[in-house]
Amino acid sequence: APPPAAPASPISMRDVQALVLAGGPDEGNPLTKTDTRGALRFAATYRLIDFPLANCINSKMKRIFVLTQWNSHSLNTHVQAAYPPEVFGFGISNAGWVDVLPSFQSPDEKGWSSGSADCVRRHLQAGSLKGRSADPEPLAYIILSGEALYRMDYNDLLRTHNDTGADVTIATCRRRLGDVDATNLGICSVSEEDTAVYGFREKPTLDELKRMAVGPEAESRLEDCEVTVNMGVYIFSKKAMKDLVNVIECVDDGNSIDFGKHIIPMALGQGFSVHAHPHEGYWQPVRNLNEWYHANMGLCAPRTSLGGGLGRAANSAASLIDPEYPIFTVPRCLPPAAFRGATYSSGSIVSEGVVVGEGCTIVDSIVGPCVVLGARCDLKETIVIGHPEFAYLHGDSVPDVGAGCVLKNVVVDADVLIGEGCVLTNAGGVQESEVVDANGHGYIIKSGIITLLRGTQLAPGTII
Repeated sequence: APPPAAPASPISMRDVQALVLAGGPDEGNPLTKTDTRGALRFAATYRLIDFPLANCINSKMKRIFVLTQWNSHSLNTHVQAAYPPEVFGFGISNAGWVDVLPSFQSPDEKGWSSGSADCVRRHLQAGSLKGRSADPEPLAYIILSGEALYRMDYNDLLRTHNDTGADVTIATCRRRLGDVDATNLGICSVSEEDTAVYGFREKPTLDELKRMAVGPEAESRLEDCEVTVNMGVYIFSKKAMKDLVNVIECVDDGNSIDFGKHIIPMALGQGFSVHAHPHEGYWQPVRNLNEWYHANMGLCAPRTSLGGGLGRAANSAASLIDPEYPIFTVPRCLPPAAFRGATYSSGSIVSEGVVVGEGCTIVDSIVGPCVVLGARCDLKETIVIGHPEFAYLHGDSVPDVGAGCVLKNVVVDADVLIGEGCVLTNAGGVQESEVVDANGHGYIIKSGIITLLRGTQLAPGTII
């Protein structure tokens, strides 16, 4: 089918409804036993969902829904506390809102939503996505993953959508095959003459990658070739939502429907106009513990001099923290960090409310709010999640991490107590292990990273 002509009147941002998808279950990340991926901590202070929401607010979007599916309580309370109407500015012209739409059952469908597209489909058919009563019906929908890290002005994405007259626009980025696990991503085939997408594969095989990759030379090695990666950021026209998503009647138990795996190939197969919007800069999906851990570690990268000032490397997680591009989150009234004697710290983040004992060494680590470290602790490449309040567990007289502890490549979830003299370094190089009791306390090792589960108490002298 020939592509449709560009609309006579371009869609404006005030006519676009944002849908931020908080995600479903994640068996590969021990931290999601209690929280959905969008609620996971990042940079000690933020949660993952704060970054796509910041993109929305900084792009002057005024109508935003967060669609939750899994372990959503902490995410719900965070969104309600972090995003009052004032974050959009003051006055009628700046009025905006962020609302949470929870997963639901109905008399016709007694199971929960299964897959990203099914979650959107249910709310669309229920009429939930029209917005508040005073808002006009949206002319387009921007659909975002709530668990990816990047910075984007969605006005540029909308401009591509308007200029091409697309039914569906996909935000994409080019990646060298040797730098990514492309078999776990969505890969687009994009016309060199324009931005039209003519092919798409979700989690392609090696043979499919050989056909879709583009190399600088005819004899290029496959790992040196590039592919166009789907970022999980879409604009759907009102018509595309109606004809591709709203037509789904139900999803059988045991099945799921996702945008990347099902809806985009369906759009291409039915002749809808699908275009790509190229994104430059950092982008990192967070689908498992390894990606979350290394994205956090990227914040500890050294600063680089840019234009005479202090900046961050453009293609690292550290580039997301920029005073000119605010990230919103729950404000906290906490005291500053306190250091009780001489300590050594390098390439690390130490949050507000933290108490650091004398003689501690903190290298390439992130210490979350209100953590108490005992004397002579040694933290390397470690993330301590922290607590919501100062002296949350037992005041600052008994440390969360006992005196003389050594931690390397460790993630410490909230409400964990580590006794004195513990050595948590995985010296044996174990890649996969699980030691968890009936109450869900203990530790899990994934990709060599030790994760102490929420509420765990380690006896003094424990060695892992």
